[in-house]
Amino acid sequence: MPETLDLLVPGLLGPMPVPVPVPVRALRTPTLDLLLDRAVVAEPAGDDTASVLLARFGAAASAPYALAADDPDWDRSGWWLHADPVHLRPDRDLLRLFDASHLGISRAEADALVAALNGHFVGDGLRFHAPVADRWYVECATPPRLDTTSLARVDGRHIDGALPTGPDASRWAALMSEAQMLLFQSPMNRAREAAGRPAVNGLWCWGGGIWQVPATPPALALGSAPLLRGLAAAAGIEHRARPGADAAAELGVTRVGGKPGRVLVLWGGLDEALRDRDQDAWAGAAARLERWVASLPMALRRGEVRALRIDTCDGDCLLVRGLDLRWYRRLLRRPRALLERATVGSSPGPALRPPSGLLQD
Repeated sequence: MPETLDLLVPGLLGPMPVPVPVPVRALRTPTLDLLLDRAVVAEPAGDDTASVLLARFGAAASAPYALAADDPDWDRSGWWLHADPVHLRPDRDLLRLFDASHLGISRAEADALVAALNGHFVGDGLRFHAPVADRWYVECATPPRLDTTSLARVDGRHIDGALPTGPDASRWAALMSEAQMLLFQSPMNRAREAAGRPAVNGLWCWGGGIWQVPATPPALALGSAPLLRGLAAAAGIEHRARPGADAAAELGVTRVGGKPGRVLVLWGGLDEALRDRDQDAWAGAAARLERWVASLPMALRRGEVRALRIDTCDGDCLLVRGLDLRWYRRLLRRPRALLERATVGSSPGPALRPPSGLLQD
């Protein structure tokens, strides 16, 4: 069994929209309730999923690893930023950003828009690349000196206060304003708007750097996110796209050099469901997680897993050890239910994304 299990669950603690439908109120999560009740606060690795993953792997920048997952033939050279296509919508005197998950960008649209960007910015040392239609990247001949904010932290929110800062921020802001004008005037976007579809009218640039071998990877990584897949490949560790049916059974063979290793699991679905206002999907993802962790309390009590770290990827991290669970039966209190924590908890959670139809101007 692993020495430490890092369980990353963005969206675990909500907040859930209210009122909570009757079917969702039927959700029962006794194992998760127990683990959360007996956990102690631990030092967080970051305040979003990308920063937590990078910290757990000992890596510095997300763009090159996500690019390596999206384009396995990429030669791992150069300095790259995420340049994610987004929809920017005026909201009073501010702009609200929506990511590409509801834009339905086709391969032909991505190719046409990226070709226009490359034609315009060739003299500025920028080369755009879209290995996946809704995930774009830009190679910078001269690395800009920027401090950026991840896309996940601005999705559904106003971008004011989250724009890049640093010595090159002014020049970069001017370049991105040019990109917005170019995208706005694109025949491809005009066709989208004529069809009643939201325009791809902006780029969100973040997470820049170079590809390097991660310094402190786990022994095994589970999860389907591109960044996780790229980090695992760069580290040369075993990776599985989806967790199996049972945590203890699945992780029992994880060893490094004959010694227990560290396992990292990124459990998806809950944060996406929150952004989409889909409480049924959130409950379904929580129920699947409940089934997966059912064997962990016994494994912790027996010392088969030394520690479980539950990171909600929003600045909160909790630690559960076997000793914390051995004392549990002496306590008479009933643990708070996960649904109660997620509904009235203090976690700010993701900004709610409107249904896709509401993105239309």
